[in-house]
Amino acid sequence: MRAPLLLAALALLPLGAALAAGEAAARPTTSSFRAVDVWVDSGTERLAAYQVEVTYDAARVRIVGVEGGEPAGFRDAPWFDEAGKTGGRIVLAAFVPQDSQAVNGARRVARLHLQVEGDAAPALTVKLVAAAKPGGERIKAGAVPRLAEGSK
Repeated sequence: MRAPLLLAALALLPLGAALAAGEAAARPTTSSFRAVDVWVDSGTERLAAYQVEVTYDAARVRIVGVEGGEPAGFRDAPWFDEAGKTGGRIVLAAFVPQDSQAVNGARRVARLHLQVEGDAAPALTVKLVAAAKPGGERIKAGAVPRLAEGSK
């Protein structure tokens, strides 16, 4: 009884291998690393804190690193949930340790390092959830992603 079952399983083995090969061929075979900067523009108001939501295609993109921005107050990496690095949505938040470090205008507040499957550029959306000036009062601001210099 066992011998016919074993023979049948062995006979189906090439079919399984062929299906697996076809599935692998259908997936993108190229992978690249890119950096995307997150910019917040507070206009003439001084930016002391922000929270942004970044969404991306989790089937193609994986966040492999998060770092801070260029103004001294935002140099440390923002706060985020580790699950956001692979889930298609990550929320970043940061505040300046001292009110004197609050800055105005368009500033790079974070950089995301991405592993991207396929040749097409990653599509990310950035939504500003909150921005505040020193003292915690909300301000109007905007947020955008920009491909970092040197990234393809």
